[in-house]
Formats: sequence, structure tokens, C-alpha cells
Amino acid sequence: MDEIAMSQTDAILNKTHLRGVEASLFVIKRAREGKFLSEVIREIGRDMPVKELSLCSSLAYAAIRRRSLWVNIYESFIHTKRDTNPSLPPLVLDCLLIGTAGLLELKHFVGGVLVNALLEFMKSKGAAKYVSLVNAVLHRVGEVGAEACEKLRRSHKIEERAMWAGIPEWSLPAWKKGWNNEELNEIFDQSRVAPCSSLRTAPGERDEILSELRGAGIEAVPSDLFSDSIRLSSTVLPTLVPGFSSGRVTVQTESSMIAADLAREFWKSAKNSRRLVLDMCSGRGVKAGQIARSLPDADIECWEISRARQRAAERELKRLNLIDEGRITLKAGDALKLYPPRAPSLVFLDAPCSGSGTWNRKPESKWKLDWPALDKICATQRSLLIKALNIAATGGIIIYVTCSLLRQENENVVADSLAATPGCVTLGVPWSDFPTREGRPWGTYIKPTLPWLDGFYAAVILKR
Repeated sequence: MDEIAMSQTDAILNKTHLRGVEASLFVIKRAREGKFLSEVIREIGRDMPVKELSLCSSLAYAAIRRRSLWVNIYESFIHTKRDTNPSLPPLVLDCLLIGTAGLLELKHFVGGVLVNALLEFMKSKGAAKYVSLVNAVLHRVGEVGAEACEKLRRSHKIEERAMWAGIPEWSLPAWKKGWNNEELNEIFDQSRVAPCSSLRTAPGERDEILSELRGAGIEAVPSDLFSDSIRLSSTVLPTLVPGFSSGRVTVQTESSMIAADLAREFWKSAKNSRRLVLDMCSGRGVKAGQIARSLPDADIECWEISRARQRAAERELKRLNLIDEGRITLKAGDALKLYPPRAPSLVFLDAPCSGSGTWNRKPESKWKLDWPALDKICATQRSLLIKALNIAATGGIIIYVTCSLLRQENENVVADSLAATPGCVTLGVPWSDFPTREGRPWGTYIKPTLPWLDGFYAAVILKR
């Protein structure tokens, strides 16, 4: 290739990198405003080439997953005293965050190209006076930042290991109450493994869908943990998956599938009547769709406090061709104020939680929490579980699920709820084939030991 052609290629690559970096900064800005990374990336992804979108996604997730680590590192190289320069503009802080994460996390990306793209973006946004500062800081990050990360990774201090893993400092006491240091080190190590997507297929269609995926150039293998699951080698936008629009495939983590499958495990059919399943906090309806497909002889009522999520659940059930069967009812409202038409034989309570078991997959959520917020969440969980125990039919089953690994949201909530509702007892959770750890003393955890597994907790309760 001659010099002119080479320079044209370099120009194209630089433009591609610049657009990908600009998009990542937009995503970070939206995350600061309370949006989920996946939602923003899905929105902008409709109009972006694949390479630019991939770079944007990689940078944004790398930045947010270990935000506290990157901030700690780049702040150590800012020599300006805070009393004379108390704050930097959000744009500058975002550039430092993206730059530090990109330089230290993305091994196959040329650091100079990233830094140049960030500096050019700052100039275009009227922040030229901060260019020299950002350039100097990122230069130091590139020189010794990796050494600082490695020191934390090798540390025997759990606090420093938590910093390396991107665990919020406020949450470490909560982790210590439920897990010993050896277990925490395992969890922290696993949090550094990039999550991958898994697919739940319609019953009996896994082999055919595997063939379609491979034909579309998507790397896929059957799961050895869940019979209707397929594992992908990376994350994927749901709408790009063959079979998604027709309802044959759902993007869902295997932990979520395993948890929702408990409804099938504990369901008891009735010969002369249709029993009711109550999905007490149905969210976007992914688990409700799985439960509905696995229990064709059940009536199902779904409650969701958010009207937006309730509408998303309606779309999800329509996509799965379930909404027109007439046995599924969707209600938007506060689960603490709603009541079912009759006592449910099974209550599935996927309670709102910290999401600590999914922080690797949904990293933005962990930076929105603190101790007061966690206490408020736990109080809501107790109220919801006590309500579930009270409204369930005698002899009914209550399945309490969270995607949290924190004892405060799991065993403690179950203990308080059982104490408040005499006559209820816990049953064993049949998860012997999965990577689990028993709760102390109630319920069972799924450990996030694979890219397709998030941390989950479940307790099964019988109302006598």
C-alpha cells in the first residue's frame, strides 16, 4: 500500500475511533443522569456502525465497572490542590475516566489514539484550557497506572482487593457479613471476567436455533446447566438474535432462568380448577414469560409498580405469543397495596434489590447506592415478603428471589419475615447441579462463577 493510501486508511481509522470515543462519553453522561448503559447503547446502536458501537460499549463498560479504581488512579496524578481548583467540569472528569479505563483495561487499543480522540473532543466542546492537564494525567496513567492496578490485585488486604475489583467502598462491610475473605476473593476475581449473553429457547427448539445462530456467524454452544439455554461468546443486542422477533429466543442470564424455573419445580396442578400464580414484582416480564410457558395449566397475574416496565412486560408477553391466551393478567401498581382475585397457590417474588450479584453485568447500579439506600431496600423486601406470605393460599408456595449476594437482603429478610408470619417454613432449594452455596441458614446462592451466571439467591417457603 502506498503512502497516500496508508494515510487515507489512518484517517478513516482515526475518525472511527473518534466517533466511538465520543459515543462512549455520551453513554457515560447519560449514565450519570440515571440511565442504564445497556439502554443507551441500544438506542444509539441503531445508527452506528458495528466497529464504532463495539468500541463505545467496551470503553463505557470498562469505565463504569471499576469507576472507583480509575478515579483513585487519575486523581493521584492531579497535582492541582483541591482548595484552589475545587472541581473540574463533568466533561473533563468523564474524559479522565474514559481515558484511564481505556489505557489500563483495553489491551488491544492504541493508547495514543484514544488520548488524541479525547483531547480533540474536549477542544470541540470548548474545554481547551483543560487539554494540557488531561494530557499530562493520562500520560502518567499510561506510564505507571498498570503497576498501581497490579499492586492492588496482589494485595492481601481485602479493602485493596475490593478497590481493584471495582467494589464500592460503602458496601464492603455488607459483603463481609455474609462471606469470608477467601470467598470474597473468589467473587472479586470472577467480577473481572467479562459477562456473556445466554439465550433461553422455546422448548424443544435449542438444536434448530443453535444451527441458525451459527449460520448467522454467532458463536454459540449449548449450556450444560439448563436444558433450554444457549451460551454466546460475548454480549449481544436482543434484536440481532435470530428467532428473537418471533418469540423463539429470549436473552436471559442462566441464573435468572434457573431461579424462574423454581416455579415449575414446586408447581402442583389441580384437576378441577386453574390455580393462580402471582408474579409479585414482574419487571419487564422476562421471568413471567418463562413461568407462563412452563406452566400451561396456571392462571398468572403480574404486578409491577412501574408503568413503563409494565408496558415492556406486555410487549414481552406479546412477543412470546402468550398475551392472547387469556390466562395472564398484567397490573400496574404498588404490590403492597394490590390484592389478587383469589389466594395464589404460588407467589413468585423477585424482589427489588441492590443487584450486587449482577454488578459485573449492570455496573452503573452499584454507584447509585449507599448504606441508607440499602437499608430502605431491605425494609421494602421485608414488607413484600410478609405480604406474600399473608396472601398465599394455605399449602401454597412462596419463592423469594434476589439478584443480590448480600446477607442483609437475603437470609436476614427471610428470618424477619418468618418471625412475623408464624406457620411458614422454608424448604430446600433443588440446585444441587449448579455452582451454589447454602445460605446461613436459609435459602441458597448461585455463585457467579461463569460468564453466563450472575449471583442470585432464592428461598422457598411453604405456608402451612
